[in-house]
Amino acid sequence: MDLIKNKILDTDFENIDCKAGQEKREKADMAVSSNSSATEAIIVLGVELSSNIIGFILYSGIISTIHPAVVVFMILSSVINYFTGRYISNYEYENKDNLAPIERKLKYIIDKTGDFSSNKDIRLYHMYPWFKEMFNIFKRKGIYFQKKNIYHRYFANFIDGLLILLRDGIIYGFLIYSVIYKNMSIGNFVLYFGAVAGFSTWLSGIVKNLNSLNSMSLDICDLREFLDMKDNMNRGKGVKLPNSYELPCNIELKNLYYRYDGAEEYTIKNININIKKGEKIALVGVNGAGKSTLVKLICGLYTPSKGEIYINGKISSSYNRDEYYTLFSVVFQDIHLLPVSIEKNIALQPKENIHKDKMIRVLNMSGFMKKIQSLPQGMETPLIKSMNEGAAELSGGETQKLILARALYKDAPIIILDEPTAALDPIAENELYEKYNELTKDHTSIFISHRLSSTRFCDRILFIENGQIIEQGDHQSLMKLNGKYKEMYDMQSYYYKDKVGGEKYA
Repeated sequence: MDLIKNKILDTDFENIDCKAGQEKREKADMAVSSNSSATEAIIVLGVELSSNIIGFILYSGIISTIHPAVVVFMILSSVINYFTGRYISNYEYENKDNLAPIERKLKYIIDKTGDFSSNKDIRLYHMYPWFKEMFNIFKRKGIYFQKKNIYHRYFANFIDGLLILLRDGIIYGFLIYSVIYKNMSIGNFVLYFGAVAGFSTWLSGIVKNLNSLNSMSLDICDLREFLDMKDNMNRGKGVKLPNSYELPCNIELKNLYYRYDGAEEYTIKNININIKKGEKIALVGVNGAGKSTLVKLICGLYTPSKGEIYINGKISSSYNRDEYYTLFSVVFQDIHLLPVSIEKNIALQPKENIHKDKMIRVLNMSGFMKKIQSLPQGMETPLIKSMNEGAAELSGGETQKLILARALYKDAPIIILDEPTAALDPIAENELYEKYNELTKDHTSIFISHRLSSTRFCDRILFIENGQIIEQGDHQSLMKLNGKYKEMYDMQSYYYKDKVGGEKYA
């Protein structure tokens, strides 16, 4: 399991974000899910196989004294047993392609029903019947494919049993015939009878071991397929990162395209922009326009399908991946906190490496200091109640401020904020806008928002639709253009404008 977890944490984000990567992971998990799985059982099986081979060699010497053809006959019948078992192993392996997505969906449902944050909606919207129905649907699908495996295995076991019965019956019949018609002594009969039984056991054990090894080798293939997923980002030395005098960074996108795994259409289409050093860019557009995907491409989480990304004139893929990540301070929409103290959640470093003055500065800039001052343990207050007694429970807005403080503490030359005000109240949102110039001073910044009023402090606004930049400019020029941006801005500001009759909505 450590190998799988390490791969998940170390491989390119794109490998575990796509459906194909998730199914490879599920099949790899199935390969190591129990003590009978290949990675653990293969050692025990090797010992058993060695023991069976030794027994086979010893007993074959005794059996061959009856007649050499007896040994050949028993081996040939066991070969048929081997191929029957091999067929079952291959069938069950191919059936994993059906079982893996079902297991993944079942895991999602189980995780959600046990997730504290989901349980409020589950209760208030009476979602339990839906979860139960979905669980039963996927469980039935899983049982259907498991039954197919079981039926095939029962049939194979029946064939194996029938072949062994015929094989041993013929040999025992030959021994009885030898006693009656060929003057074989009772002593020899007893010896050979026991030898045949033992030889049959060793031979069946070898066949079983070989089939198990075949099945386990297929499991190992699943594990290797996941562990050997290739990384597109440069893991080698790479070109040198920009020096301090070259910061903030220039970002240039040339003929950029991106298509998700399995998708027919490009999500990002022919993007060509040059973001100057220190420029404040706003990305706007409707949901699904491609804004967040574009940000993931710039950050190096996704690899372009076509085109290139340049940072200070150098292709992004020429940088070492881990060093490249240090260029970005990002606040994504999906927020994750760790079960450690607030200061460790922000700095993401051991306590002894945390700079207190810097910590206080980013807490003030993010607006999170008020919350810190209200907590008895201050910055040392732990988070996540399920892991820590006395942990603080943060509201959505407070969590967003903490994550903003995390991005500011990293102090990377490029700051990217993806809907950073979504959970903030109007006062906190306004404070963030007023501080934005201070927050992004000496940094290149990209601000994503649905609230077009928040883009007025940016140097340039890029309006994205269907993965393409269809309008760009500052707020005033885009309003004069009378295009998509103005249409969306007017829709959002409609209820804040004076109406006929003098009534004003706020």
